[in-house]
Amino acid sequence: MRERGPLDDEYAPSTVARDPAGTLRRYRTRGDRARARLTAHPAVPYGAERGERCHVFPAAPPHPPAAQDTPTAPTGSGAPALVFVHGGHWQESGIDDACFAAENAVAHGYAFVAVGYGLAPDRTLPDMIASVRRALRWLAGSGSRFGIDPERLHVAGSSAGAHLLAAALADGSAPRVRTACLLSGLYDLGEIPHTYVNDALGLTDRLAREHSPVRMSAPRCDAVLLAAGRHETRTYLRQQEDYAAHLAAHAVPVTAQVVPDRDHFDLPLDLADPATPFGRTTLAHLGLVAAHQN
Repeated sequence: MRERGPLDDEYAPSTVARDPAGTLRRYRTRGDRARARLTAHPAVPYGAERGERCHVFPAAPPHPPAAQDTPTAPTGSGAPALVFVHGGHWQESGIDDACFAAENAVAHGYAFVAVGYGLAPDRTLPDMIASVRRALRWLAGSGSRFGIDPERLHVAGSSAGAHLLAAALADGSAPRVRTACLLSGLYDLGEIPHTYVNDALGLTDRLAREHSPVRMSAPRCDAVLLAAGRHETRTYLRQQEDYAAHLAAHAVPVTAQVVPDRDHFDLPLDLADPATPFGRTTLAHLGLVAAHQN
């Protein structure tokens, strides 16, 4: 086994996060609560490959809003959907840990979909990118079965999930989505073959270059929100800056921010949460105005 070096530390967000283990437990706790409280279709297959399953939470039936209610998404042919792709260095976590934003999304008139894609070493990085793209195509073609409007897909992903979405949406066969919220992503994989992350991933230098979103076409997306926590390694913050510049150079509307008092693990918990400043930012990105905004 090789020794870990400084480059490994730059790709280990837990070295600067405050309580990664406790935060990961909150992912599961909130997801378990969502599955208990909401209507859910568990482990729906969107493809035939291993790991190609998603948890689908349909939007709640519309009701006449009271004056004090949080405004919800406009009604149309089905509900908009927030599609979340989890992180875990392409080798950890799963859809049971990716449902923490479901209650917030449904409360705002959105369906919520947690996408699984299989993990390394059983699946390769090109496999995972293809799976995420297949999930988006499946939602565009079959989401109406769950009351989802295929013209109003919004996507979000954290860490490896942010990378997979950026790469999947760069392909011309991917459906165009309304917005993307990419959190603490890696967009240039050039150094990954020289880090501990690659022990399971098995990338060559060539594959790392080919599957780096900063070297790809612009994602098929109307607008992108990039965010990272203040408590990230320098590499994650630099990669966000580089990808923001890449998007701007391709005329993709992009907003990038570093969120105070957040790290790699707890930042995703703010997604669509009107009680937090960044949660309100994500709601505005979705075209919603959160209650109690200040």
